[in-house]
Amino acid sequence: MRKCNSMVFRLTGMVFILLFLTIAVLLFLVNLQMDNHFTHYLQMNMLIGMERMAKGPAEEILMSSVHRSLIWVGLIMMLISVGISYVVVAQITRPLLELTEAVKTIRSGQLGRTVSIDRRDEVGILARTFNDMSIQLKRNDTMRRHLFANIAHELRTPLTIVQGNLEGLVDDVIPADKSIFLSMEDEVLRLNRLVQDLRDLSLAEINELVLHKKESNVNILLQRAVSMLRPLTDEKELMVTVNLDDAIPLLYIDTDRINQVIYNILNNAIRYIDRGRAIYIETQLIRNMSVPSVRILIADTGNGIAPEDMPHIFQYFYRGEKSRSRKSGGSGIGLALARQFVLCHGGSIRAESQMGKGTTFYIILPVNKDTSVS
Repeated sequence: MRKCNSMVFRLTGMVFILLFLTIAVLLFLVNLQMDNHFTHYLQMNMLIGMERMAKGPAEEILMSSVHRSLIWVGLIMMLISVGISYVVVAQITRPLLELTEAVKTIRSGQLGRTVSIDRRDEVGILARTFNDMSIQLKRNDTMRRHLFANIAHELRTPLTIVQGNLEGLVDDVIPADKSIFLSMEDEVLRLNRLVQDLRDLSLAEINELVLHKKESNVNILLQRAVSMLRPLTDEKELMVTVNLDDAIPLLYIDTDRINQVIYNILNNAIRYIDRGRAIYIETQLIRNMSVPSVRILIADTGNGIAPEDMPHIFQYFYRGEKSRSRKSGGSGIGLALARQFVLCHGGSIRAESQMGKGTTFYIILPVNKDTSVS
């Protein structure tokens, strides 16, 4: 940046011009007033008997001396004002220079750079906004890297199993019986589901997921889900209580997507609670922001989710317990999918949890057909 284009010099020049004009006007007015008052003084002396009517040499010397003094005072004031204005403007623009250097750093790929500016004016607001943006960019970049690493891990595991079985079959190390082919088919199906879920999740986040909506009874969807998962609940001796509101109207929803939401939450509840615990399911017609809506409540009496994990449960591949294996912990995108599918319907989803008491999920879906995200 050339100095002539610097904001410091431009602002200093503007302040100098304003001060110069102000001081020049003041000097002109002071000189004019002194001339008028001195002339009036001489006229008054003449009226009381003094002989001189006009200004003599002594008076001219006095007035000239006063004028020179005013000019010197004006010049000194202008020099002082230029110095003060430069210092003030430099103080204002210094944080902007720091912000510029930080922006260059971020542009070079070093995310997370912040500036320490302790100010409460507009520049301070700009600096705090920049710091928040920089931290968020760093966080998003970290999440992106973790996402790619998790995707690679989730894709590599079934591919490794299939590859190992194929190599064993080719080398005649593994017998070519039906159980081996069924195992390979399971891994391929798991891989296909993961790829499809990732695709749906990506489309949902950019509002390009196609929804095939029709009028559906959400109570029936819940009853079918409970029935389909009965073998799993019976295996763990879980008590499932269902309390459905018969007054709920038909909802204009994509049945497959909402079914996936319900199954993901119920599967998590069954997977992570101890044997002999309970699951409670309820529906209720409510008014959410003056809009008639249906609230679906799915609660369990498990161990709950740790407070530090609660803000992250809807993130990709997040598992609260790092020790969970892939088989016991699923793919890690079930709740992220559930959240995006609900948002695509114009609804909302949230969770509450207490350690040792369990977790409750609240799903709210609007009743009106036109209350949805295109």
